[in-house]
Amino acid sequence: MDAKMKQHAVFAVKLVVTLVPAYFVYRNIVSAPDWDISDLYRLFSYESLKPFAIALLCLGLSNFTACLQWKLLLERQGIHLTYGHLLKLYYVGLFFNNFMPGNVGGDVKKVYDIRMQGGQDSVGAGFTATVFDRLYGLFFVTLFALAMGVLFFAYDDAQRAFLWPSVWIFLGFCAMFAGLCSKRIGDLCCLVMSKVLPGRIQERVIHMFNRFRSFRSLKLWIQISLLSFATQSLRILVHYFCGIAVGIMLSISWYFYYIPLVAIVSALPISIGGFGPRELLAQSLFAKAGVASLESVVIQLLAYFVSLLLSLFGAFTFLLGGKSDKALDKAG
Repeated sequence: MDAKMKQHAVFAVKLVVTLVPAYFVYRNIVSAPDWDISDLYRLFSYESLKPFAIALLCLGLSNFTACLQWKLLLERQGIHLTYGHLLKLYYVGLFFNNFMPGNVGGDVKKVYDIRMQGGQDSVGAGFTATVFDRLYGLFFVTLFALAMGVLFFAYDDAQRAFLWPSVWIFLGFCAMFAGLCSKRIGDLCCLVMSKVLPGRIQERVIHMFNRFRSFRSLKLWIQISLLSFATQSLRILVHYFCGIAVGIMLSISWYFYYIPLVAIVSALPISIGGFGPRELLAQSLFAKAGVASLESVVIQLLAYFVSLLLSLFGAFTFLLGGKSDKALDKAG
């Protein structure tokens, strides 16, 4: 199979993974008793504008803190760009996340843009910082689900089962970060891979491990932990206020318990833009909290619309172009 055929095959699989769950989401909605399309319009009113505006504000603030975290990680890799310029690149990445297959298109675009700023040698630095930034955000949002599960849902027989995915995901992330940042574990992984990988690939893997080890700094971990706490809290609040916008007065603890699982599924490059699996999972989870199928799906779509609106700044930045800043120091 040539590269073009393989690309089409991967897209076809993602299309199926998107459409099949979307069909079940639709079926769950229309199978509700007395379902009518007018139910959708009744969810919105003039009172929806204020929580919707707050959701926009929350996501906007989260993008500022997330970009600052990305900047700190890039600087540890020797890439020094102004915050204002990185913010533009960050928003361009957000725009591409909405439309490229999978939910990692924006990350690929950010790595490419960093390469354009710093030259060929900065590809590895941009890749390492961007991947670590994404992984740490998912790790931290998992902490929220784990904490909410232990504090509020561990003694609820109907909800306890949803705690276990967070536990295993948390342990998986801990093992991953240990492997990436620990010299001993990293050397062991490199030794194992040296037995099965070609020499050229082996050199790249070792170089990648060395890059990740540059993040071994207590000060850096404290900084990115505080920034991740702010970023992920604000992004969960986006869903909370979108829920209020459609008349769902649900305790915020449910959002901190469920949305992390939805976010992790959305981050997997298995569908187009995260559609389908995201809505189906949210519909299934929030049903346990008594939220109707239509409302739970609309909350997700409204949160996506908030993200789309803000990412339009990235679209304008991408289309208008402009002169690029140069990195003050290029990573080797």
